[in-house]
Amino acid sequence: MSILGTKLHIPHTRNELLIERPLLIKSLNEGLKAKLTVLTAPAGYGKTTALVEWVQQCGCPAVWVSLDRHDNDLVQFWSYVLAAVERVYSNLSGKLASHLDGLISGVFGPFLVELQNGFAHISDDMVLILDDFHLIELASIHTSLEYLLEHLPSNIHLYIASRSELPFPVARLRAKGELKKIAVQNLKFRLDEGARYLHNCMGLLLSEEEIFELVRCTEGWISGLHLAALSVKSSEDPSMIIKEFSGRHRDISTYLLEELFEQQPEEIQSFLLTTSILNRMNHSLCETVTGLGNGQERLDRMERLQLFVIPLDERREWYRYHHLFADFLQQQLRHKFPERWAEVHANAARWLKENGLMEEAVEHYLAGHHYDEAASLIERSLFDLRLKRALLLRWVNMLPEAHLEMMPGIQCFNIKILADTGELDLAEAKLLALQNKLTDPVWQPWADSLLLITSEIAMYHKDIKRASECLEEFERRAPNGSYLQMISGNTFQDTDYETLLAFIEDLHEGATYFLKWIKVWEQKKHYPFVGYFYRAYGEVMYEWNRLEEAEIYVERVLKQKQMEPYGRILVQASITAARISRAKGNTIRAFELLEQAKLRINSPDKQAFMMMLDSEKASLSLLEGFTNNTLAWMHTCGLKSTDPIPMNQISMYIHLSKALAANSQGSEALGLLDRLYRLVDGERLHDKIRVLIVQSVVLYKQGDTPASLLKLEAALLLAEPQGYLRSFIDEGAVIAKLLSQYLHMRQHSFIRNSTTVSLIYIKRLLQMVNIHADDTMMPMVLLTEQETRILKMVEQGWVNKQMAELLNVKPNTIKMHMKNIYKKLDVNSRLQVLQRARELKVL
Repeated sequence: MSILGTKLHIPHTRNELLIERPLLIKSLNEGLKAKLTVLTAPAGYGKTTALVEWVQQCGCPAVWVSLDRHDNDLVQFWSYVLAAVERVYSNLSGKLASHLDGLISGVFGPFLVELQNGFAHISDDMVLILDDFHLIELASIHTSLEYLLEHLPSNIHLYIASRSELPFPVARLRAKGELKKIAVQNLKFRLDEGARYLHNCMGLLLSEEEIFELVRCTEGWISGLHLAALSVKSSEDPSMIIKEFSGRHRDISTYLLEELFEQQPEEIQSFLLTTSILNRMNHSLCETVTGLGNGQERLDRMERLQLFVIPLDERREWYRYHHLFADFLQQQLRHKFPERWAEVHANAARWLKENGLMEEAVEHYLAGHHYDEAASLIERSLFDLRLKRALLLRWVNMLPEAHLEMMPGIQCFNIKILADTGELDLAEAKLLALQNKLTDPVWQPWADSLLLITSEIAMYHKDIKRASECLEEFERRAPNGSYLQMISGNTFQDTDYETLLAFIEDLHEGATYFLKWIKVWEQKKHYPFVGYFYRAYGEVMYEWNRLEEAEIYVERVLKQKQMEPYGRILVQASITAARISRAKGNTIRAFELLEQAKLRINSPDKQAFMMMLDSEKASLSLLEGFTNNTLAWMHTCGLKSTDPIPMNQISMYIHLSKALAANSQGSEALGLLDRLYRLVDGERLHDKIRVLIVQSVVLYKQGDTPASLLKLEAALLLAEPQGYLRSFIDEGAVIAKLLSQYLHMRQHSFIRNSTTVSLIYIKRLLQMVNIHADDTMMPMVLLTEQETRILKMVEQGWVNKQMAELLNVKPNTIKMHMKNIYKKLDVNSRLQVLQRARELKVL
């Protein structure tokens, strides 16, 4: 039977080792009234056995998929599900096969819609079982399964066995009564079940006290009780063995396994130790690893001896060890025969490589310290594994430096990661060391990738001119790009920045740089690297309040299929798009964009990206007055004001400071903001301006207006040359009050006139904040009482002479007041002054 066959076959159980468990069967039967039944318990609590026993008597057609770590692939996962269903319903496929290719880019909707259409043709109840689901870590699989459950017909029932809680929300199913949960307390043996198991299945004649002691010590853990029974059966003094079962639960397995293992003949011990390194095994793989023949005969013998060899198919071709047993055996192998450790891993790796299982082969090479072979295989697999950055990084970190000398691909990958994580000095040193190797024919094909890395390092150093020059040379030499460009595109962890604006001191220079390369790359097919530049340029346009232009460029990210595999780009663009929507007055759309982004994340770092999106929602909620939502986020987000602050999480901690201030924790908020300021001071202008603005707002709300205005002025000094607008505008009415007070103090010389912040810039910000503020906002005091009186007369059409007579002043005094009004409102005619006054709600 093929590996696929073993995954879709309902596992075999030995009937003589089963006992009747009517309460558990009843619970599983109740799952036929629900969409989802979840069996959640640690290893060894009989989840798989319970499902197998139930399937044999439930009377419903059942399809089964046994999962493992190598099934973390959207296409592979759903291909197995489809194949499993088709074993029972051969006519189901319809158009399904044609949609499988769409899963490659993470788009699962069309496939699942077609699968649901197929289910609709099944009139009777059907059970779909996913075993060992805890091994599935890919976010897109979790999301797609959640989507399927939402639309699952009532006659299709999903049963999931897992060691951990499900990684997607099921509260809605629970509220509708469509979820059945079976946990450890339902699965573990009760005393009467343990007694029947020991007597009927294991053939032990024990006293009630001895049975009670075994069940008590193992706490109903089925595998533990099984191990205990085997140990008791092989002992000459069962009573003494039982009496010694007084240790803590976590110690029992090691004790029992040692007792069991040491009772076996040396030949069996040797076979067990040698093959324990395998996740799954057949006779051919066992023969390769051990160097012995008769592999199938040996496996059959292990099963007959009940040595925790679990058959994976009915024909007894594929097996695996119980996980706890395998762990114990591996410890014994390393301790007793360290010289064999490397040999058996090398044998396993060669067999796996020859059979096309490259990732598993690399793992064995590394585990056995065969670094040259591992490095060579990794080098050849770099392109195929380009989206598995975390896996590649783990492998490379395990390789000693000496084994990388002639591995240019791995070297380039390593330098790229060092640069992305802020280790610029080390990255540059390694880059410099490679320059003299570029004449070597082995290295010449990688010269283009080194140019790309040089460009990125230049940008990280804020040398935009140098970065662009390197890209020009890279573009000439590698017009189709490099796989390294997207190596970090689907990750959040181990990156040293949140946005490219972190490295832009001059927004005008940055905008020119981004737009230049957008024009070069936007017409190319399969060039997702342009997505970073779309989003960055959109951010600049947004900051300058050019909302229509900003929206055009972030929409290109959100709408292009080539961006789908890259959660980093999608999430960042979604955040900018949400801010644009709010700025344009569509707050509902802003929240929708953030929620929709969650459904599109297909990354091992999904949880981190979700945290980023949730923090943005919390900030948006606070700006819209939904304070309770923000405070709820603050209490559940897991962030603390005392945390070490990663450079790629600056925004999240800024949002946290706002939430703390809203919760009357102003001192804690200011302490966090002070730490943020020290972190970005001298490093990142964009973040520095944002922190200063929030410091100003929090200080003002704390009642410290002088300190607040000093922070505001510091932000204005940095922001004006670059044309920053939205960072101020987005703070709403409170920043309007601050700007108004600051302007008033400047105009009346309460603040030194040596400052370089222009009044025109302040007035422009005031005007824009007032336009975007809520209609209930109080008018800003820009004019004196006399100037306001004169302005109202102008509105009524009075001339200077008439106003002078009414106010009992000289005409020149009216002229002086009009000059001041023009200056304050930044106008030069009566028509303009009336229009501006209405905009600012002075009239």
